[in-house]
Amino acid sequence: MSLLGRYIVAACIVVMAVMAWWYPEPVLIRGELVDWGQLYERRHAPPERMLGAMALGKAFVQSVSEPLPLTEFIERSTADQSVPAGDPAWRDVFGSLDRAWGLGTDAVRFSRPSDPPFTDLDEGARYVEYRDEQGVRHMEYRFVPARDFGDYDIPERLAFPARPFWPALLAACLAAVGLCFAGGRSAGVVESSSAGRGVRWSAVLAVVFSGVVLWPFVYGVVNSGPSYASMLMGGLFLVGALVGLGLFGAQARRLRDMVEGRFVAHYTFDPAEWKAFAEWNYGQETSQKRALWLFIFVIALLVGGGFMLVMRDEASVWVFGVLMGLMAVLWVLAVALPRLTYRRDLRRTGEVYVGERCVYVNGTTHSWGTLGSRLESVHMEKKPMPHILLVYSYMMMAGRSLYFFRNYVQVRIPVPQNEVESGAAVVKALEKSAHAG
Repeated sequence: MSLLGRYIVAACIVVMAVMAWWYPEPVLIRGELVDWGQLYERRHAPPERMLGAMALGKAFVQSVSEPLPLTEFIERSTADQSVPAGDPAWRDVFGSLDRAWGLGTDAVRFSRPSDPPFTDLDEGARYVEYRDEQGVRHMEYRFVPARDFGDYDIPERLAFPARPFWPALLAACLAAVGLCFAGGRSAGVVESSSAGRGVRWSAVLAVVFSGVVLWPFVYGVVNSGPSYASMLMGGLFLVGALVGLGLFGAQARRLRDMVEGRFVAHYTFDPAEWKAFAEWNYGQETSQKRALWLFIFVIALLVGGGFMLVMRDEASVWVFGVLMGLMAVLWVLAVALPRLTYRRDLRRTGEVYVGERCVYVNGTTHSWGTLGSRLESVHMEKKPMPHILLVYSYMMMAGRSLYFFRNYVQVRIPVPQNEVESGAAVVKALEKSAHAG
């Protein structure tokens, strides 16, 4: 199985395990022991505690009708809505309700429709009538669909039938993660590149967000409020994942073509030379990202602080807090991303591929020439060490009016000390291909 296939299968296993964990029983039966005395008292109590038209209406009804005996009140309430408890298993059901009532707790029980003796019940009736040496008792019951579980205090083991099997679900998730790492060490240049990782994680996210879209249909809760939000947000992110899958897939195909022979140059480096470049490149990336962060931070501070000083309300404080929180996240990214690239560079033997529309630098892939991206400039630099400085751009969209702008990316491509002339030839070839495109 390919590495991509492993990731897709693993994602499907994890999504199914999570959906099984949250999978609700489609329907449960809620049964409650009826306190006829309390109901009778409410029906025939004087209307002193009621207000307005309700009190007048109740007083009028009581004035023109004779109060019913309790037994007749029960008979009328259960007429044509009662199911006789013929199964001996009802003794245990009513026994548990009696014990709960005796302890002063709610005499309520939830059961599955498939569990005896509840298999005898249907939605055409409302009460179960049980007779024994203690007399006649009634249990009022109703069918509760999964979308209404949130309105009741239902035991977890009944609401989610797969949860008792959590060890098996956890084992499936761990096996899925192991399946991903099992083939990762033997990955080739394309599979281990940023393009290959982008394809795999885009596929994983597509599986995850497909689950976010489909779970209301699987659970039978399509008409609930959370299901609409889940389908909408999941659908939007699913489209994004599919777009990413297409973009990274095209980049991976281009990289594969280049690695298989359609390249302008292929460089490998000895460990000392590569380490020197990795340390210098890390310093350049860090300084650039921190400078960009500082620029954005100053703008956010001026905008958020000015808005807070002018408005002087709680909303402006929240806006300022969110902006500062976002800047904290961006700071972590500005520090962490170059560090991760640096560590990856030190773990690998330096290798570079340069193509007419694609560059591979020790695991990181850059490409241009499609979907609004283009090569802007390329020239040879000899200090502090030989490298090709390549700049390409791609279209981005922002703002409420969805205006477009170009984002520029600098790529420093190292050249071995003994191949400086080859680097100059690569620059000419890239310039020629850019003008031809």
